Amino acid sequence: MAELSAIPVTLEWVRAAVLHAQRIPDPRGPSSYATAAEVLRGIGLIQLDPLTRVSTAQRLTSLTRLPRSARAEDVDSSLWPAGAPLHEPPVSFEAFTKVACVFPLEDWPLLQLRRERVRETYGRQIDHRMRERILEVVAQRPQGAQIGAIESTLGESRTTGWNWSEIKKTAELMVRTGDLVITARNGIIRLFDLPERALPTPVREASHLPPEQLRAGLARRAAGTLAVMTVGDFAHHYHLSAADAGRGIELAGLLPLQVAGWKDTAYCLPELLDAMPVDEPTEPGSGPASAARLIGPFDPLLRDRGRARRIFGFDYTFEAYVPRDKRLYGHYVMAVLSGTEMLGRVDLQRVSGVLQVNRIFSESGHSQRSVAARARAGAKTLAAQLGVQLSGDAAR
Repeated sequence: MAELSAIPVTLEWVRAAVLHAQRIPDPRGPSSYATAAEVLRGIGLIQLDPLTRVSTAQRLTSLTRLPRSARAEDVDSSLWPAGAPLHEPPVSFEAFTKVACVFPLEDWPLLQLRRERVRETYGRQIDHRMRERILEVVAQRPQGAQIGAIESTLGESRTTGWNWSEIKKTAELMVRTGDLVITARNGIIRLFDLPERALPTPVREASHLPPEQLRAGLARRAAGTLAVMTVGDFAHHYHLSAADAGRGIELAGLLPLQVAGWKDTAYCLPELLDAMPVDEPTEPGSGPASAARLIGPFDPLLRDRGRARRIFGFDYTFEAYVPRDKRLYGHYVMAVLSGTEMLGRVDLQRVSGVLQVNRIFSESGHSQRSVAARARAGAKTLAAQLGVQLSGDAAR
């Protein structure tokens, strides 16, 4: 079969296509999603991070895509529905790309090849006797087991912070191999469970599809979320090798694109060109101030820093772990998205029921006054969702 010629597209078209796929709504109008679970199914994965200077990563990512009326406290209960006595079915599972993420339950089969790769690479590090003991403890708890309960039952030392016990190390590796699964939480505490108990039978059985079908399915899933992606983008998104990512793209039948200014070929689903024809002009624009949204540091639009630079010209560094005197922007900085542009950034913190705007920075080419107005509008929407007041200066 002859190789397809790459279709030329503009960077403005790519920005519009990416934001179209992410479905970030104008806070004044309707949203494509009503719950965080719907957001997760739509965007495929949400990176997890426990920092709460503003709110947790899963809450910020979800709230950005939900209407202004959405509330932060509803996000976690939507991603991890309550178990007994309500017996609500799970909607997600937790796993790793390079970092911890939560995925839609139906995507469990798509990560099967990654689980097998982890098993091949790290399986010998698992103490098989300890593995069997952990499985026995988990099997005795119908709703899943907290790591503390597993450690206590086995009579081993407890995990404290990042000082993990051998049981904790083994259990976490078992999650990566698929011997255990996390589909529920007790508050913020993860519950380790057996895949054969926690996962619906059709989901488990789909993991046995032919490898090539799984590779193609994962590539299509990524393309549906990222809209336009290079081999490197796909590899970063799911922490794949370049060879696996390239093979998946080939099997998925994605269309090649030549993005103006990009060295590497990009790819997209054929249906994207039906929804957004490339021959229709796409004008860059920042939109009205009231439509601005704030984008968290672990949001899909920012979690791949190189991709954010290529698409939005936005050079982002997370400075929470940078010494105070070496920070350029602040401890916890969110991007200001307006229209198809990231035109500024804002240093925020939530203190005693108040969302405090510390400093606002405009990107080159954008006026400070315009960016400040949009940053405050985005912060006002976020404060309403968090159920807090906006600091006085920012609220004006």
